[in-house]
Amino acid sequence: MEMNMSKEITIKDTLSIIERVQKLTELCYKDTLSNRFVALNDLTRKIRACLNAIYLLPLDKYDVLCVPINLIYRCIVSDLMITLFIAVIEDSQFDEVMHIMDIDFTKSLKNSLDANIEIRKETYPNESDDFDELSKNYQIKLYDDMKDCLNSEEGEEWEVEKPKTLTINGICYTGQTRQMHDILKTYGYEIRGLASVYQYYRLLSQSEHYSIKGRIFNYKQELYEKYYKKILGYVFLVEEYIYQKYSKSVSE
Repeated sequence: MEMNMSKEITIKDTLSIIERVQKLTELCYKDTLSNRFVALNDLTRKIRACLNAIYLLPLDKYDVLCVPINLIYRCIVSDLMITLFIAVIEDSQFDEVMHIMDIDFTKSLKNSLDANIEIRKETYPNESDDFDELSKNYQIKLYDDMKDCLNSEEGEEWEVEKPKTLTINGICYTGQTRQMHDILKTYGYEIRGLASVYQYYRLLSQSEHYSIKGRIFNYKQELYEKYYKKILGYVFLVEEYIYQKYSKSVSE
């Protein structure tokens, strides 16, 4: 899919279509009570927040500022991939996809609870609290919210469910961004073109890892500015696709 870049897409243009999609997905949810529109609305608001954050970073200065901007754009691309994936996935597999995402979050949550305990141990070494009991209490408090992703009973150490194998269009999906890209590539011409934004995710991911040699590439913002403009174009097209696809679903 070739993007028409005869008119340069600006952050302002992108924020405008995002605002429309945000309002639309809120209306769609009210009409259908579907988690699909909850997810699309959440992701749209996340992308909007990242774009607003870019305004706060002075793009006229090169040097190290290229790295945080790259990481913000990487976050945008990641959310954009998930947005497109959620928008096109069939109803028959939507709940399974979302459950895999929930399982992945539950694993992350358990790790964050464990990290919280370690932080408290280091911060308050003389604290008399039983840290193991504290960890158990955290898990009990959150159990009702997370139990559909757990194989353990209330009061037991969390055992996170292993996701079932899900095959979409012949491709195994376990929650990885690369798998989303591969699955989206099996759809029609328009979706395949939009899925190509994944290559920017790969490119910008290099900014997460510091090295002296990496400075040669990460700090050349005059090169990356072209990529930023392309990414804005992708955001605009994906959000416009969602708006066109679902605007018929609700009477605004």
